[in-house]
Amino acid sequence: MTASRFARRTALGAAVLLAGAIGAQGAMAQSANCIDTMARLPEASRFVGVAARVHVAQDLREAGPFTVFVPTNAAVDAVRPALQPILFPGSGDGGASADPVLGPAAVNAHILEGRYTSAALEPGATVTARSRAGTPITLSNVGGKVTLTAHGVTATVVRSDILCSNGVIHVIDHSLVR
Repeated sequence: MTASRFARRTALGAAVLLAGAIGAQGAMAQSANCIDTMARLPEASRFVGVAARVHVAQDLREAGPFTVFVPTNAAVDAVRPALQPILFPGSGDGGASADPVLGPAAVNAHILEGRYTSAALEPGATVTARSRAGTPITLSNVGGKVTLTAHGVTATVVRSDILCSNGVIHVIDHSLVR
């Protein structure tokens, strides 16, 4: 075997191994359920903490499928101060619990039954869906920018299509509660 032929085979072998490794990482990312995937998103720690405290986290470990619109920590912090301790108590609240009715409703207002990637909403389209809390959510795609509106609050998807084994996660810039 010539040196150039050996080099080509070695390069081809390395490319196949690299492709296999990339494919395996993609499969691993999807093997985690929605709540475990969200727990790996630093910008979603407040939402994940509240989901755990109001016992919605266990639901997001189940079969699904779910579409979760996760507000960033900044979005949760921007909820009206009077609602903060009721809906999204933070770690600075001494481990306070959210209201047993309103807390789960606030988390479920961000969850749809079914798996909806950004490709499911074509440019120019607008659809209305109902969250697990029964809240109507209007989703619009204007020029590739996806927005959600619920209760007069509009949020923009800032990071989309984070796949998990039982659904998909989209990070949004506002909480869907007012």
